Amino acid sequence: MVFGEKDIFPEFKEAFGGLLDYCKGRKIAVAGHMRPDGDCVSSTIALVWALRECGASEVVALNRDSVPFLYRNIAAGTEFIKTDSFDFDGFETITVDCADPKRVSDTFSERVPCPLASIDHHVSNNAFAKTNIICPDSAATAELLAGMFFDAGLRPPKEVCNALFTGIVTDTRSFTTNSTRAETLAVAAKLAAAGASPSYVAEQLYQRERPEKLGLLAAYLKSLRFGYGGRLCYGILRKADFDSTGALKEDTDGLVDYARSINGVRLAAVLEEISDGVKGSIRTKSPDMRADLLAAKFGGGGHKSAAGFSLRDGTSLDEFTGVFEKAAGELLDNADI
Repeated sequence: MVFGEKDIFPEFKEAFGGLLDYCKGRKIAVAGHMRPDGDCVSSTIALVWALRECGASEVVALNRDSVPFLYRNIAAGTEFIKTDSFDFDGFETITVDCADPKRVSDTFSERVPCPLASIDHHVSNNAFAKTNIICPDSAATAELLAGMFFDAGLRPPKEVCNALFTGIVTDTRSFTTNSTRAETLAVAAKLAAAGASPSYVAEQLYQRERPEKLGLLAAYLKSLRFGYGGRLCYGILRKADFDSTGALKEDTDGLVDYARSINGVRLAAVLEEISDGVKGSIRTKSPDMRADLLAAKFGGGGHKSAAGFSLRDGTSLDEFTGVFEKAAGELLDNADI
């Protein structure tokens, strides 16, 4: 139901309010997943602000990797510390946009196996924290946080509203995914009313592409392969593609959407060569075709229509493509779409 003056996420109001109260006077580290996307970056920024606003004695933002180029202006004013070099002594930790502590980093999962809290929207989240605020119906963790902020009477400043709006826009691919609900649009409208600028966010996300990323896109499009009567489309990225274009790992974000956009394609993917295996991003056009279950076959997870994995067992990209095609074909056949 679209909200008016009613609470947006009443089911989480008590838990989130209790978490904010607990954090008063304490030192808190907010950790997002490695290779952060827009939702991860914005959710980290927003929760850092909220915890400071509510009286935490010290709050830091953590990530294993650097903030990607497209989100650096959005993140301006928030310093991100490298997760694996951080001294957690005296700090309690809250993860955002992470379905598993290993998504923060292997080092983090060993040092902080049970964080204070997990705030997330992934259906594959296994409730690994002491307090788990998980809403798979939310299109983005930023949507969940924004709604809980408003429910708690918090009024974020313009910069935080822009960050939260960015998280929603990126995870919904500009409100086009099947995870976009009426509630998602209502939260976005409430953020705009509170100070977010949709035009500013659009400029940051869609009018600042690096030439190196466009070179990587060209390599990806050239590599596209089709199968199962055109219902499957995936492309591959080798180390040589990054070397020749100067692209960064973060530049793979969004490439899979080009394959998914092709008429007749029901399942799309990008398979990336990494030093010790294969990394994959999977997208489907229907939540009935479970991308997260396909990713789980290779140790990953995510959402029903958007998921990923990192298979670090030494498998080569050339060896893996056949395995992936077979698993994807089984999903396509069983989905009956």
